Amino acid sequence: MPEDRTDQPGTEVADLTRPGEGAAHEAEVGAGELAVSGVAEVAVREVAIERLDRARRASDRDRVVVESPLQLRARGVPVATIMRTPGHDLELARGLLHAESIDLQAESRQVEADAVDLDVDASAFAGRGLLSSAACGVCGRVAIADLEQRAREISADTSISAATLARFPDALRAAQSVFASTGGLHAAGLFTLAGTLVAAREDVGRHNAVDKLVGWALDPGRDPGIDPARHVLFLSGRLGYELVQKAIRFGVPIVGAVSAPSSLAIELAERFGVALVGFVRGDRCNVYAHGWRIR
Repeated sequence: MPEDRTDQPGTEVADLTRPGEGAAHEAEVGAGELAVSGVAEVAVREVAIERLDRARRASDRDRVVVESPLQLRARGVPVATIMRTPGHDLELARGLLHAESIDLQAESRQVEADAVDLDVDASAFAGRGLLSSAACGVCGRVAIADLEQRAREISADTSISAATLARFPDALRAAQSVFASTGGLHAAGLFTLAGTLVAAREDVGRHNAVDKLVGWALDPGRDPGIDPARHVLFLSGRLGYELVQKAIRFGVPIVGAVSAPSSLAIELAERFGVALVGFVRGDRCNVYAHGWRIR
């Protein structure tokens, strides 16, 4: 039998708010009301493997994460290719363009299973090194000085208790059904200050998971909308520079993760007023910037 990775039960989270409702209803949203999407059906593939255990060797089957290209087209013109886990493609495109400060004239359209068409002129992408792999994102392209032209310091007085933050790793893990099945995905979750998981996204690329989550939050049809200044972004892996700059562009004041930040991520967080918290495990965590936001 394939190795059991479901030691922590989970449900794929599409949207934890009810239709027409937002985070203000957090107290009414229980675990039994998690919205299950069909993403898991296209995000996982079964493959033949050989399982080795000391001197024992046996043929078996295992579940792996699907990684496939998504082509972005600007009014029909191909402008970028993103390696991603299929699912939530329109959210991914919306979140990525927001991080890149590219404004859409209208909503994107899924024109093929692996292609999204954007209502923006192709010239908007000139000179932009958009990601070509799920691992890289827009590595090294955006300097702090450039981000200062595209984002503002987060001035909201938002804070959260360390005890509440300590619950986020388990809550996010419980929402990762594809990870539970494959062990091969990153996740990003948006939490209220009271500790309720509002939405989560999984992807083979950590940058994609954040873009999908931001794209969900920025859906123009969402009523009421999401106020990022009253939420916390929590990540299942390390805190790289690109993830923090996406959080800053989104306007979230607190970013946490189960692993470590990079030096440039800390510099960015310090410059733009974002609390940066790493190694959130049990009752312990390390606060790297703006510790006054963690009570």
